Amino acid sequence: MDQPDFKAIKYVVAVAEHLSFRRAADALRIRQSAVSRQVRKLEEVIGVALFERYSGGLRLTHAGRTFIRDARCILMLLDQAVGRADRNGRAEAGLLTLGFFPSLVSGPLKEALQRFRRLSPGILIETMEGSPVDQLQWLRARRIDAGVLAGGYEASDLKQLPLWEEQIFAALPQDHELAGEETLNWQDLRREHWLVRTFESGAVVYNFLIGRIAADGHIPATSLHLTSRENVLGLVGAGYGVTIVPETLVGLNFPGVVFRPITGEGALLPISAAWLGNNDNPALRRFLSLLRQVRTPPPR
Repeated sequence: MDQPDFKAIKYVVAVAEHLSFRRAADALRIRQSAVSRQVRKLEEVIGVALFERYSGGLRLTHAGRTFIRDARCILMLLDQAVGRADRNGRAEAGLLTLGFFPSLVSGPLKEALQRFRRLSPGILIETMEGSPVDQLQWLRARRIDAGVLAGGYEASDLKQLPLWEEQIFAALPQDHELAGEETLNWQDLRREHWLVRTFESGAVVYNFLIGRIAADGHIPATSLHLTSRENVLGLVGAGYGVTIVPETLVGLNFPGVVFRPITGEGALLPISAAWLGNNDNPALRRFLSLLRQVRTPPPR
């Protein structure tokens, strides 16, 4: 069966509201003959009469009352869809899915999200936490619109925007012999037992540590933990080892844990944004513009 078009549905609803072809035509600002033709065509398509003509004018048939009820719902949903598409196109509404590695507790990323919420309250933000390896996979699979990644990586198929650098801190038990030092270097920590979250792709963090601590054939001892960052810091406070955290976490209080900045080469963690160049989500463009405003100066 042929499907009625939306113009015919709109005309029929107008006639049902006014119960007059003339008044419906006046409301639609078109000729009465055009309204009559569209109503007649629609009745032929669906195979039932929608109106009864009598000396007093028009009245809906039983089938007409059922049809008009559903037709009004269709037109309402169409208006909503058009309005939603318009708002999405102007980045006033929509969905933005972000991957991230730095903590959202503080720092420039939290500031960017706060400002984005104030400027674009109609856009829903969803987040996925993961390592650079995880996020690159998510981007290529289009599971996220953009990733805020830590560390260096090669991704020629993605657009990239350098953002800022985060100081790396060592998290130590408060009674550790190095807890009294103001700063540490990598070699101070080469004999420690390292706690690594497998949630952050343990191999990535492990290789990061190896590249900075291993020397003279010594490989640092590590243990992997499939748990949250908070629980790893709980293990640090219980004396099970040490770990590293970005500076965005050091303002929090973890019982039994002290944070000491690591100095020297490789002690700053570069943060950047990555996204697919052909991602046409308007909310993504607005968020990237905001990131450009909050990013810090080039590497120190």
